[in-house]
Amino acid sequence: MAFLHSSMAYLLMIGLYAVSIILFYLDFLHDNRIASRLGLAMLSLVWIVVTMIMGGRMIFDRPLVFFSSGQVIVLFAWLLITVSLIVNYFSAIDYFTLFMNILGFIFAIFDAFVHSQSLEATYGQHDLLLLHIGVALLSYIAFTLSFMFSLLYVLEDSALRLKRFQSGSFRRLPPLERLDVYAYRSAVIGLPLLLLGMILGALWYFLLSGHVVLFDPKPIGAFFLVLLYGFYAYARSGGWITGRIAAWVNLSCFFVVLINFLVVGELASDFHRW
Repeated sequence: MAFLHSSMAYLLMIGLYAVSIILFYLDFLHDNRIASRLGLAMLSLVWIVVTMIMGGRMIFDRPLVFFSSGQVIVLFAWLLITVSLIVNYFSAIDYFTLFMNILGFIFAIFDAFVHSQSLEATYGQHDLLLLHIGVALLSYIAFTLSFMFSLLYVLEDSALRLKRFQSGSFRRLPPLERLDVYAYRSAVIGLPLLLLGMILGALWYFLLSGHVVLFDPKPIGAFFLVLLYGFYAYARSGGWITGRIAAWVNLSCFFVVLINFLVVGELASDFHRW
C-alpha cells in the first residue's frame, strides 16, 4: 500500500499514459490498428493504476479529504479515462480517444506534480458536499465530451475544405452532422447538471456558515458558464448558429470551463482551496 503513496506510482501512471497517447498518435498518423489496440491496452493499465491510487487515498485518508479540491482532479482524470474506455468499447470513434486522453493526461500530470500531498478538507454537511462535488464533476465530463465532439467537427470540416478528406485518415470520422448533434446533446446534459451543482454547493455553504455565497470567484465563474452554455444551447436549438460557428462557440465555452476549474478554483476562490 505504501507504493500507492510513493512517487513511483505516479511515474508508472504517467509513463503508461504517455506510451498510450503515443500509440494512439501513431494510429492517428498511419491508420495503424495494432497501435490503436496496444494503446487501448495501455490505457486500461492506466485505469487500473489510477483506480489503485484513488483506492489507496480513500483507505488511508478520510473520504472527505479525498474529495478536496486538490484530490478531486485525479478523480476527474479517472472519469475521463473511464468514459474513453466505455465509448471505445461500444462505438469506437477514431481520434476521440486520442484527444480525450491528451486532456486526461494534462489533469493527471497536474495532480501528480502539484497535488501530491493530501489536503485537509473543510467538514460540514458531508453528504450534501459530496453530492455537490459529484454532480459538478458529471457536468464537467459532459462539457468535456461536448468539447471533444466539437473539436473533431472542426478538424473534419477543415479537412473537407482543404480537400484532404480522401487522402488521410479523416475518412474514419463520423459525419459532421452526427458530431454536431453529439456536441449539442452533451452540452445540454451538462448545463442542468452544472446548475444543480451550483445550487447544492450554495445550500451546503449556507448550512455550514449561515451565509449566502455571492462574491466568491468560483460560483461567479460557474454562473457565467451557465449563461455561456445556455446561450450556446438556445442559439443552436433555434438555428441561429449551426455547423462550424456552433463548434467554435462550444470550443470557446470549454476554454472558460478550464479557466474556472483550474485557475479560478485553485488560485482565486477562498473556500474551494481546502
